[in-house]
Amino acid sequence: VQHRWCELVVKHAYSQAYCDVEHFLLHDQAMGVYLYGELMVQEDPEQQALARRCLALVQEEMDQSVRRVVEEMIL
Repeated sequence: VQHRWCELVVKHAYSQAYCDVEHFLLHDQAMGVYLYGELMVQEDPEQQALARRCLALVQEEMDQSVRRVVEEMIL
């Protein structure tokens, strides 16, 4: 449910709930890979900044292969 909520937030650029997306990316890393991609595909500078900020905060904790996939999407 939380993941779907975050997808809808990103899709509709509902900036008031970006904190929910950030929380999800920081605390549910395994499920967050798809959301990083969605944040980048929208080509919204605020969403892209959110993705980069979240990666910067958790990249040291991420599985190496997952981190590479996310880095390829956002860098």
